[in-house]
Amino acid sequence: MELASFSRRNGDFYVPAFTVLVGGRSLMDTIGVAVSQVEVDLVLSTPGRFSFTVVNSFDHEKRQFLTGGGEGVFDTLKFGAEVKVGVGYGKRSGLPVIISGIVSEISTSFSESGTPELSVAGYDHLFRMQQGKQSRNWANVTDSDVVEKIAHEYNLSSSILVTREKHEQIEQNQESDFDLIKKLATRNHCEFFIDAEETLHFGKPSDDKEGIVTLKWGAGLLSFKPEANLASQVSAVEVYGWDEKTKEPIVGKAVAGEESGRDGRRKSGGERVKAALGKAPVVRLRQPVFTQSEANERARAILNDFARKFVTGEAECIGVPDVRPDRNVILDGLGDPFSKTYYVEKVTHRVDGSGYRMKVKVKDVTL
Repeated sequence: MELASFSRRNGDFYVPAFTVLVGGRSLMDTIGVAVSQVEVDLVLSTPGRFSFTVVNSFDHEKRQFLTGGGEGVFDTLKFGAEVKVGVGYGKRSGLPVIISGIVSEISTSFSESGTPELSVAGYDHLFRMQQGKQSRNWANVTDSDVVEKIAHEYNLSSSILVTREKHEQIEQNQESDFDLIKKLATRNHCEFFIDAEETLHFGKPSDDKEGIVTLKWGAGLLSFKPEANLASQVSAVEVYGWDEKTKEPIVGKAVAGEESGRDGRRKSGGERVKAALGKAPVVRLRQPVFTQSEANERARAILNDFARKFVTGEAECIGVPDVRPDRNVILDGLGDPFSKTYYVEKVTHRVDGSGYRMKVKVKDVTL
């Protein structure tokens, strides 16, 4: 999608806007609390974070932070209050919500001069999964079964990749639910996050999808700093497992040049490191795989994980609320080899008096 079509669909880029809903009510339009800026950090496999600044709410006579209706601000902005933040352009009503979470931090400063402001921050519902540790186990289940059960415990909707391997036992040993999900995601080469609709996503990276928007340098893309680094590259991966039926070892293999999404016109990071070092760096891992096809699939997934780290970059752009982690964007006007599709790992949306901007951390999806 070009920025011009986005502008026609979402409103004029010259009218950036944001909304903060607390308990389903608009903080600014319904409760009567002024907010000067909002910022939202969205990162794969990490709790999303929001923050905003409340201004002009301190009553110097009563020595209290009050709403427009004279009620205490802290009656609304209390710890655990449900918050939704929307950003975009035009009218505040109807802005797309990009994060849902709870208030976890409140701070202020009483200086020698000036009026105190409130800084309010919080996290999405992955934050709840980080609290506390416990020990329990599940018998004869898959990893996706366990993730589904945990999502249900937190009353979350779910979109979870069905994993095929059934384990005799999966243990949670003095871990938070977040740490357990992260461990299961790592061994299945998955990403996980909670979206603004409070759905837990657990699955393979969506780095094979089309870019949702095209950002051109000088027209939406303000700056881009790419980096190609051989330090994290390998030329081959070997995964060792055991075939329960034949009682024989299994070795799954994947070599540089077999990466998915590879551009045949260019060498992958694994091919480049082999040529640069004059040898073939190989990663050998023992994994819980029980068939040859599963071992080969796991080896290719690991090779792809390394390959995606070859080219990374950080971009600063005009704000586009559709840009979220686990989506792709097209960066254009950068010439060869940098004009291409990139996978979004992290994005920071910020709307303040200077407008709506975002910072995006990306990695290459065409090797």
